[in-house]
Amino acid sequence: MSRKTKRPNWTADLRIGRSQKPGEALYDLDRFSDGNIQQWQSYGLAVRDFHYALFFDLEGQRAARHKELRRALQRSQPITVPLHGWCRLVNFKFALEALSPAGSLRWVGQRFNFGGEIDPGLFAPFPALYLAENFETAFREYHGLPQYKQRNGLSPEELDLEDRGSWASVQLAGSVSNVFDLTKASNLRSMCRIISKFNLSDRVKRLAVKARKPIPILVKTPTELLNSFMSIDWKSWPVHFDVPANSQVFAKMIVDAGFEAILYRSVKGSGKCLAVFTRQMVNSDSRIALDEGYPPHVRFVEINATNCLEI
Repeated sequence: MSRKTKRPNWTADLRIGRSQKPGEALYDLDRFSDGNIQQWQSYGLAVRDFHYALFFDLEGQRAARHKELRRALQRSQPITVPLHGWCRLVNFKFALEALSPAGSLRWVGQRFNFGGEIDPGLFAPFPALYLAENFETAFREYHGLPQYKQRNGLSPEELDLEDRGSWASVQLAGSVSNVFDLTKASNLRSMCRIISKFNLSDRVKRLAVKARKPIPILVKTPTELLNSFMSIDWKSWPVHFDVPANSQVFAKMIVDAGFEAILYRSVKGSGKCLAVFTRQMVNSDSRIALDEGYPPHVRFVEINATNCLEI
């Protein structure tokens, strides 16, 4: 990138040539001015301010009705999920700690837990252990691959843009009790009766206009709420705006309501998944164990009430 300092309203350009030799032709890739940069910065701040204000506008309303929302979630009948046939994929270097939920705390976390890089002063991180109903679902969730086998002749492994190195699949045994069943939108009905009364402040609406965004339409039905939890691009809020996604906020509410896990349909594979909040297992009869055939030096072969806070 070059800067032409002799002109008051300078123009920067990105150029590419066929070689670095003197006299070789250069071609413009992009051209922009000081004014363009200032406009982009201003717009970026407007977008950030809008999303931040929108989140805390709704967060304040959730806080004001926290007890109501907790009771609404507790009206859902908890289920027990047997883990026979379930599995988990882990990076091979962590194979001796295959039942550790520590990986879920990295970066911004996962769909149903807060990670360490969302503002920890406001959103205390909490771990979740993610399990899949079958190998196909575990494979696609681990590699972030949608539900197809090949596209243009490429296999799922070849389509995975992130180099995850070697990995291991572990088979599970045991069961998890006190699970919130998110595969049924009807379990969100009581919660929706409360949040359907939420509204947006005038400030948020003004900021939406400034950011050139449409005025948000708030969730009103259980299906709409469920769809927001299972959004493909759920990471955009924590990554770009440093606030949790809807699904992460919901997971914290589920933990506060006393549940140990969330059962949900995979958005990648054909099966179901469990997000297990291991710290909730202290007074539980839940048990997550490695099936037979694990190496002798595995640190934890089982998670239960006696060791769930150690892992």
